[in-house]
Amino acid sequence: MRTFTELDKKILAKLAPEFEGTTGPAPGHDYKFILLPVSHKLSESPEDFAARINKLTDDELGYIIDLILTGEEDSRSLAEGDYDALVEVMEKRLPKRVDELKNR
Repeated sequence: MRTFTELDKKILAKLAPEFEGTTGPAPGHDYKFILLPVSHKLSESPEDFAARINKLTDDELGYIIDLILTGEEDSRSLAEGDYDALVEVMEKRLPKRVDELKNR
């Protein structure tokens, strides 16, 4: 089980305020990934997932990309349509970084 950093917890709290207080003193400590619980447990649609991702700063979004590239974040197991929604947000905000994802 991956131990979440403070940044991981901050990002999860931003993406999933519904989790606040439900996972103990450190939101997200029960999860191995940031995106999967948001995609599978909370997001009602790819549009909802994209809206949640859009709450992140560019630096936070870049951090998510780094986690995906290193295998510390699973983006391929997202709910149907959520991966495409994620890539669409990334293409709009960090187009050069998305090329890294596509070329890996």
